[in-house]
Amino acid sequence: MPKFRVILVRPEVEGNIGAVARSMANFGFDELYMVSPVGIGVEARNRAKHGNFILDGAVLTNSLEDALEGCDLAIGTTGIRNIGEKKFLRNFETPREFAERVSGTRRKYALVFGPEGLGLFNEELARCDALVSIPSSPEYPVLNLSHAVTVVLYELFLTGYVKDSVKLSVAYEKEKLNNHYSSLLDEISYPEHKKEKARLMFRRLVGRSGLSKWEFFIMMGVITRTLYSLRHSGGKYAKK
Repeated sequence: MPKFRVILVRPEVEGNIGAVARSMANFGFDELYMVSPVGIGVEARNRAKHGNFILDGAVLTNSLEDALEGCDLAIGTTGIRNIGEKKFLRNFETPREFAERVSGTRRKYALVFGPEGLGLFNEELARCDALVSIPSSPEYPVLNLSHAVTVVLYELFLTGYVKDSVKLSVAYEKEKLNNHYSSLLDEISYPEHKKEKARLMFRRLVGRSGLSKWEFFIMMGVITRTLYSLRHSGGKYAKK
């Protein structure tokens, strides 16, 4: 069954931190990481109620990268949704779609929530493998931090646990595939100003796909053989 880590990035309101801990306890989640949080004091403790044990065990880090260590996939949350042909930059699933997709897998997912004011920065969203956004009124689409965490955890809780799971690729394999794709872009002289978006699009595709071991080895084999052919072709496939 899947495992989950809740990551709060630069939370600004002490009461929200406590409310997140309470919601985590309500739905059976206990792994909380925080990146450069505001102090945890009486207000957080009072809001956490019987979830204070989660605050006691919370891990504090100085960077998102440190908080993601040990997780297979990073799932960012956003209230801003893109439309049009470039929507992959903020292409998202609803919490229910995400919960149903990962139910029965054996990966560890980092659920990444941004601060109350501005949310996650674009570079932080770019580090995430997939995005989740909660459907809400277009007149006021952004939820309070603790409310957003509660909705996502509730949907995950409802899925229960599935015993029979497909063996999925792990984090280092996913990164290896992303790196090979990046090398392929370099090898074909893909336009420099388009590379970042192409890499991000591929990362999101891999993140949403729930890539199995078999699928990983097939894709790695195709890209590896393509790179080999290009490197031994005398550069005739490179864009002039």
